Amino acid sequence: MLSNVSGVGGSLMRAQPKYVQTYPVPLPPLAEQQRIVDRIERLLSKLDAAKELAQSVLDSFEDRKTALLIDAFSGKITELWRREHGLNINSWKEHITNDLLNYVTSGSRGWAKYYADDGAIFFRMGNLDHGTIDLDLKDVRYVCILSKAERQRSRVQKGDILISITADVGMVGLVKEAYDEAYINQHVALARPKHSLIDAAFFTWFLVSYLGLNQLKRKQRGATKVGLGLDDIRNLYIRVPLIEEQQEIVRILDSFFEKEQHAKELCEEVLDKIEHTKKSILARAFRGDLGTNDPNEENALELLKQVLGEQD
Repeated sequence: MLSNVSGVGGSLMRAQPKYVQTYPVPLPPLAEQQRIVDRIERLLSKLDAAKELAQSVLDSFEDRKTALLIDAFSGKITELWRREHGLNINSWKEHITNDLLNYVTSGSRGWAKYYADDGAIFFRMGNLDHGTIDLDLKDVRYVCILSKAERQRSRVQKGDILISITADVGMVGLVKEAYDEAYINQHVALARPKHSLIDAAFFTWFLVSYLGLNQLKRKQRGATKVGLGLDDIRNLYIRVPLIEEQQEIVRILDSFFEKEQHAKELCEEVLDKIEHTKKSILARAFRGDLGTNDPNEENALELLKQVLGEQD
């Protein structure tokens, strides 16, 4: 049917009756048709059960991540680590983020004139996401900038944290590698941590967690406030353990999310295979390859001709 549609696409596409009425229909005996239906329904019901199980694992990923991040920033996942190092939860101290950051800035407007086919990487909101600290580099823009002042002010360094501050606020990304040259646009803030006080990955995971993201969302609310200011980022509240415990928390989170990502990819692969298998079952069914044939039954086409003849 799709090979004979007309229209420009989407809801305007339509099948043409003059072609549809010419499609050949494979017609087995009526009893075999019922056997085919029964076989299809039994096989597809098993696949649907497997699909539901795989989908439930995927759907629960966000719940597990949320719970782990709450445990991480309440100190629960490092209780044993603290006991082994002679520490307790009182070693966690509350700070405002301004105490923990060396530098906070955002990009300037008017970068379009600097766009180029290559050159310095230009980070935009599309390179950030919720629920992860990894930068999304599938779609990267480049700029060639001449202004020395702008190059100094908004140049990205390894260990910087990038945060979306307009529209969909609170998307983040950690700069995990050193780039020869990279900058940010006006929709992205750059926060540079004091590495002796706070681990960059620890701080970025905090922003991903409910505790950090909820503060950013609350600061955005208001009749006229459509984004975040740099002072909003400087004035978040965060409880911080010793740098060694921060690094242990990051290690646990990295290990957990690596395993979760692997499980997620396996589930997505299973779902793809299930859909492929469903199509294969239907294709085999209408080729007569599902083992439902009975050579002793009369041909359904002959039966159909008889019925039509009787109606005449």
